[in-house]
Amino acid sequence: MSNEIFVGANAQVGMSPELDLYFQDAVLSGSGLTLTLSSGQQTLIHLVPNLYIGCTIKIDDLSSNNATSYRTVTANTATTITIDSAPTDSNGAAVTSDAGLDATILSFGAPLYASRDGGTNTRIHSDSWLGLVNTFTPPTVEVEMKQLNLAAAGGRNFDYQYKGAETVSGGSMDISLNNGSWLYYALGKLSFTLSGTHTSNLTGAGGENAVAFNASANRIVRSYEHNNYPEINDGSGGDLATSTLSLYNNTDMFNYTFTEADDDVLPSFALDVVYRKSGQTNTTDIDDLTPHQNMYNVLFTGCQVNSLALNFEEGQELKGTVELVSRSAFDPPSNYVPLGGNASLSALNNAADGRGMVNYSATKEDNYPFLFSDGSIKVFGQTMARVKGGSLTINNNLQPQRFIGQYNRKITSAHLPGQRTYEIALTMLITDTKLWDEMRQKEESTGVLQLTFEKSGGEKIDIQLNDYLINSVTVPFPEDKGPIEVEVAATARTLTSATYTGKWAIQTLGGTATGN
Repeated sequence: MSNEIFVGANAQVGMSPELDLYFQDAVLSGSGLTLTLSSGQQTLIHLVPNLYIGCTIKIDDLSSNNATSYRTVTANTATTITIDSAPTDSNGAAVTSDAGLDATILSFGAPLYASRDGGTNTRIHSDSWLGLVNTFTPPTVEVEMKQLNLAAAGGRNFDYQYKGAETVSGGSMDISLNNGSWLYYALGKLSFTLSGTHTSNLTGAGGENAVAFNASANRIVRSYEHNNYPEINDGSGGDLATSTLSLYNNTDMFNYTFTEADDDVLPSFALDVVYRKSGQTNTTDIDDLTPHQNMYNVLFTGCQVNSLALNFEEGQELKGTVELVSRSAFDPPSNYVPLGGNASLSALNNAADGRGMVNYSATKEDNYPFLFSDGSIKVFGQTMARVKGGSLTINNNLQPQRFIGQYNRKITSAHLPGQRTYEIALTMLITDTKLWDEMRQKEESTGVLQLTFEKSGGEKIDIQLNDYLINSVTVPFPEDKGPIEVEVAATARTLTSATYTGKWAIQTLGGTATGN
């Protein structure tokens, strides 16, 4: 047993997007229960063993009487995926073998796998920078305890106890916002354009370690060693050619438009939390001791934004409070390399070891947050000049669900969104009775309620709401006879638009959370 304790100085957290993971030419065997990755994929990746348990997998392009089947992953090795039952063809017959089919692990709970890098080590692309995190509270794991008295036993102590379901709850971040990516995770959909000319592809210079995109297909992925992660279905049973993906040069700006998702899945991501002991490098893997001694590492998968609050206060930076729900707490096995093998804060294309953090920029100004002084607010379609602070909160009211036969006791089956709400709070000085009058009237207020923040370099967050009600206007009686600060609360019903222009690459396949 090691005597060295874990200390906060060596604690780190990175993010991995959860995406639809496409496997072309997978081989079906073992009475239809085992999928083996193609030889080509096995040279590029090793899946983290059992990381994808409980995920939904879509199977199609069967060689005979093709039909699409949805199954649940019950286990996985570095190169194989085990499912709960054999897929079926269009006649309803079980398919027990197939020389090469298409399979897709759907995004919820499915962190993006990373390159194999030779050897037996496994990793995921959890090297995405979270931004300017002020505080981070990891999710809490709670185990339901069952205690019983047995009729055949006596005494006042419980006679029997056992463990029930595991629940992963909570988790939050307070962030000084330097980008608008969290709007995607709170709202659910995006589309984008990109300025500038991008002609280089993954096979050319720069494809070693970068971000790649195809704007017409609305796709942003990782590039590593001239390959894209994940593999992409081209829609006709093949892998999308790397020549159709361009490399992002880290200078031009993405123009994102976010829209509301009204289906049952919001975008999700994984958080790779690691506490290392001294002397561990960025490529150090988890030891094979029982228990592990060189690091304490947990992967929280299926993280989704339950609520996002944008907070602004005079003289301060724009802050975001992100409240999470999580699917599971996964204990990575021996030979797992945390944070995708990157333990230092360096830019993606400038790291000495060839790696680096996605979205961390070598140009320090790119990492600066939006400031209060960068903002403007319109109420009733008119700019309000005397706003001292406030917040906009997006609530998704996610409801964790467990379904029979589709999970083990440590995994939540789904987070189903409930009623979406928009809540606005403002602290301001007033010059007339407009807000009071609007609160007292019967109908919804008209005119856009707009929140805008823009950096000097052109990066911009813009949110516009409509159909809102003023709930309260609190006018105090000042004791010091100074200016009167009014507290205003409002709720909006309609999101008119939400956009972000900036250099932050939001890794996504398509514009929705899942490809089914």
